[in-house]
Amino acid sequence: MSIGGAKKVVDMATKYANERLQFGQPIGSFGAIQYKLAEMAIRSFAGESAMYRTSQLMQDKKAAAAAAGKTYGQAMLEAAEEYAIECSILKVFGSEVTDYCVDENVQIHGGIGFSEEYPAARAYRDSRISRIYEGTNEINRLLMVDQLFKRAMKGQLDIVGPAWAVQKELAAMPSFDKPEGDYAEEKRAIADFKKIILMTAGAGAKMQMDGKLNLKEEQEVLTNVADMFIDLFAAESMLLRVQKLAGIHNKPQAQEVYDAMLQVFLHDATARITKNATDALASFAEGDLLKTFLMGVKRFTKYPPVNVKEKRRLIAGALREANGWCF
Repeated sequence: MSIGGAKKVVDMATKYANERLQFGQPIGSFGAIQYKLAEMAIRSFAGESAMYRTSQLMQDKKAAAAAAGKTYGQAMLEAAEEYAIECSILKVFGSEVTDYCVDENVQIHGGIGFSEEYPAARAYRDSRISRIYEGTNEINRLLMVDQLFKRAMKGQLDIVGPAWAVQKELAAMPSFDKPEGDYAEEKRAIADFKKIILMTAGAGAKMQMDGKLNLKEEQEVLTNVADMFIDLFAAESMLLRVQKLAGIHNKPQAQEVYDAMLQVFLHDATARITKNATDALASFAEGDLLKTFLMGVKRFTKYPPVNVKEKRRLIAGALREANGWCF
């Protein structure tokens, strides 16, 4: 529902940006408006990618359970339980994408966007509830991390082994090999995001096991980790979708447009993950230990710089030419 609303609002904003003239030209020709249109599209595309991915994962799980002799109800329940974390990610990310889009849509519409006579105001008002019902976004963020640790404690998920591997990698010399192949930098960025999350969450868990930290009382740290989860899942979902689109000839847009959305999202996600990891680690580590962790953050956030201005203009151009959502 949230992503559908976001796409509708992108449509609305694009049409108005094409129609509204200022200084003798459509406001959509201005860089500041193109930034807004492109960013709305990128976030909506990321949310849609994560949604399709999770839907398929749940469908596959349900089919496997049914094939194993489970009833329809049991199969549905198993699928929901298996992907509870992903569903929380979708709820939070989707509702916050929509909130971003409706806010920028009002801004693009200017004064009339604030008037109840126009649909921009209604979308702005209606969107706000989505961050509250179905579990507030704050609760869903805490649930993501709680579910992860519970599964690890039950032996359903191994995070200790991978976290230890990251620790050993930090003690070794960094590799200067350049990734090769299609989307090699993007694949490495995703792998590095996972390492940062393992390093940060693993360090927090170790502190708790040593009696130096009570994560139940550290909601700020858990929120930092949850936000890293969200960026990772959205980015990886986008990468998988863009890779699949690369093999399709009759897609709505040229591949360079989809590549641009992926690259801009990864560029920005790298900055967000860097901040969230730094904030979390500085909340419970200090001295030489903190310095080691921060070196790890720096090592695992090396996605190359992207000319986001030109990429966003490319995306906005596709929207303006199609006069609406076109991906």
